[in-house]
Amino acid sequence: MKILKTIITVIAISLTTVFSTAATEKNPESVKNSLRTELVSLLGNKIPLNVDKSYSAEISFIINNSNEVVVISVNSKLSDFNKYAKNKLNYKKINVKNIKKGEVYKMPIIINKK
Repeated sequence: MKILKTIITVIAISLTTVFSTAATEKNPESVKNSLRTELVSLLGNKIPLNVDKSYSAEISFIINNSNEVVVISVNSKLSDFNKYAKNKLNYKKINVKNIKKGEVYKMPIIINKK
């Protein structure tokens, strides 16, 4: 009887864990897409840089408990873009639901020539 109670308890805990995880992650791709859209709107369409060719960059950031973007690093060959991205994004509030706070996100950016 004791073994039966233990098995039922283990199954109940396992099922609760599985269902609670599934309930919080409602389409993580949709969350990432809306996060990207929000960040691109904060950066703007016209970046005031004079570039002669297309460059790529990657912005690493986290979302704090106040729903603010905290830029960790900007990897780019353009030092002006590094400063620009940090000034435009750092500590700006975003309105994205179901986002994991404290998780490091990486967003690739392509800077096209004008």
